[in-house]
Amino acid sequence: MEKAMVIGIRVALLIVVFLCNSGAALAPPPEQPSVLLVNAAVPGTRMPFMGLGTGSYGAPGEHWTDNTTHVWAGEFLKQGGRRIDGALTYGDQIGVGKAVAESGIPREEIFITSKIPLSGYNETLQHFEQALSDLNMTYVDLLLIHEPCGHNKGSTDPSCSPHAKTSKDCRQSVWRALEVIFKSGRTKAIGVSNFVEHHIQDLLELPDALVPSVNQVEFQPYAHDLPLLEFCQTHNITFNSYAPLCTPDWGPIHHHWPMNHSCLDDATVRKIATTHGKSPAQVVLRWAYQKNIVLNPRSMNSKHIAEILDIFDFTLLPAEETAVDQTPPPPQGGRVCGNPYMCK
Repeated sequence: MEKAMVIGIRVALLIVVFLCNSGAALAPPPEQPSVLLVNAAVPGTRMPFMGLGTGSYGAPGEHWTDNTTHVWAGEFLKQGGRRIDGALTYGDQIGVGKAVAESGIPREEIFITSKIPLSGYNETLQHFEQALSDLNMTYVDLLLIHEPCGHNKGSTDPSCSPHAKTSKDCRQSVWRALEVIFKSGRTKAIGVSNFVEHHIQDLLELPDALVPSVNQVEFQPYAHDLPLLEFCQTHNITFNSYAPLCTPDWGPIHHHWPMNHSCLDDATVRKIATTHGKSPAQVVLRWAYQKNIVLNPRSMNSKHIAEILDIFDFTLLPAEETAVDQTPPPPQGGRVCGNPYMCK
């Protein structure tokens, strides 16, 4: 019997060694912090603060095709991330769907955002069907209008005439289509992207309108619209940042953007990072997180993905937050994407 016990112990130790050496997970990754969505959202819907942004833009070699999205969305899920942000116009939703299907993670544990262009009422319904088909899913967790001024050339919606002086009527018509989709139960929440105050007010003017649950806009140290953040938070609209790291891969394809100048290279940001034993990217993400902002950083790097998922164990001091607030943008301006205030 004693010999059998020794053999059993040896076998157990070999199993433990095998598991450790093979990289097999002995415990699930820690749960990521999340925010409760309200307004146009199914009660109880929670959105993880950290998500993986995608998007068919960036420097050569950085484009998010279906193949690259498949790989890096899969890596993000493997490392414990549970939210992926995509859009129909990115052309990478098939890759998102494949990553989710192959992850082995139950669909209900992953938060999927999709965005569709502003193009008309019927076009919105059609685009949503296309998004679900590309994702190979029966629902999304969050559906957003991608922009306040749209791709409405050839639209069948009279409210979305390309000759209109403003896009207000089109925004209202497309929002009505999103409300129909939401009430059908095929998205848990609806919201907007790149909307500023007057765009959102257009929706709130509608009779019995649902209030957007989320507004996704650019927000980073070089370009952070604090009045818009306050407006959204006053209306219980969750604020979601894209390009939160100033998109360091953006410069090589935009001549006006200093190729070697990123907010991650800012001396103040780097000093704060050294103080906390974190990377500059983690400091910038933590800065936004402490403003209760949901984040969509992009990465095609396993080490960087691990970093962006690891910002919840330290806190910036008020003086450090203020210092990042005051990070001076480059002379050419700090905004990565277009100015939404230009959209009437």
